[in-house]
Amino acid sequence: MVDMIDTWLFAAVCLFILTAGALVRVLCTKNRHDRYLAAMVAVTIGSSAGLVLSIAMGTLFILEMTIVIALLCLAGIIARVKFSGGAGA
Repeated sequence: MVDMIDTWLFAAVCLFILTAGALVRVLCTKNRHDRYLAAMVAVTIGSSAGLVLSIAMGTLFILEMTIVIALLCLAGIIARVKFSGGAGA
């Protein structure tokens, strides 16, 4: 009998791959504004991947850690933008 692929786990893996792509964009781009946007996208997609992984594993610990890490990352990004001159036109 063929076992079914866990849909939630598959979705989490796909979202982690998308997060890795956004992190590559953060490292490879030269424009500061694109780097900040890619970092925000990476945190957002990574948070959704953590949520889906929490559903797949059936534990709340993963979700709690995802929330804490996402808040720390977003606070760091906002502080970096604020103290590095902002996003002036």
